[in-house]
Amino acid sequence: MEFRQIVYFLEISESGTFQKAASRLGLTQPALSKQIFLLEKELGVSVLERGGRSVRLTHEGEKFYQYSIRMKELWEEIQNGFSKENELKGNYSISAGGTVSAWILPQILKEILKSRQGLSLSVREGDATETKNAVLKGEVDLGILTGPITDSSLNVLEFLSDQIFPCAAKDHPIFLKKKIRIEDLKKQSFVFFHPGSALRKAVEKKIKSFSKEFSSNIAMELRSVESVIKSLEAGLGIGFLSEYSMNPKLKKIKFEDWNVERKFYLCYRKKSGPGLTMLAEEILRSAEKWRLEKETFPN
Repeated sequence: MEFRQIVYFLEISESGTFQKAASRLGLTQPALSKQIFLLEKELGVSVLERGGRSVRLTHEGEKFYQYSIRMKELWEEIQNGFSKENELKGNYSISAGGTVSAWILPQILKEILKSRQGLSLSVREGDATETKNAVLKGEVDLGILTGPITDSSLNVLEFLSDQIFPCAAKDHPIFLKKKIRIEDLKKQSFVFFHPGSALRKAVEKKIKSFSKEFSSNIAMELRSVESVIKSLEAGLGIGFLSEYSMNPKLKKIKFEDWNVERKFYLCYRKKSGPGLTMLAEEILRSAEKWRLEKETFPN
């Protein structure tokens, strides 16, 4: 018995005639009939009852049909197990914050799409709350959030770690000091992200750990990373940026005990299909490769 004979039998069963089945399979009707004859000869029973133009399953054919379905499913499972890369197809949407959307995802997704001809990806920028809600409501397939994430309806995979630094334009007066302390920042104007930003929440938590009475002079509250960077470059204040979005026009403000790290996580609904799991795993692999390349060849 050959597996193709099982495929032919299933096609005839579903089509109802040899003629339709032969057309769908790209065979001549005599060639198809011969394969079914050989199948029945090997089984020792008739599985199809020919009558006029149509065919129907015999009693033995009904039993064999159930076996054939199971064999086909098993064959597909075997193929899936050995060809995961080829399975990654379809349209998927991703939501992430500004830093990830602008400085991390473009290179990672570019690498993935090179070898995935049937894959289409779209990215929506949103803050932590917007991203999480979009994932939970099914508006996007995959979200990238900062931890901790405790929602039991989500699969959560660690993505990347990120360091956040205070920084300013290279010619900012703060750099005239030989030693900069947290108290020195109290006299400065700040360019902050908007209150819903995960980065801002992490920074404010750290600042309060230094001084509960710290009151910052907020000159600007902005939504996009690019807006914050441009404002800092213009000397409009001190800000806090991810290590991934720093550029040569800005300089880190270093002082003792400043250490703010955040972790990004890939999140998607637990009831999602296997394709989304494969996409998440592919993004993780590409992110690790990208991270290692940055460490080897830093900007």
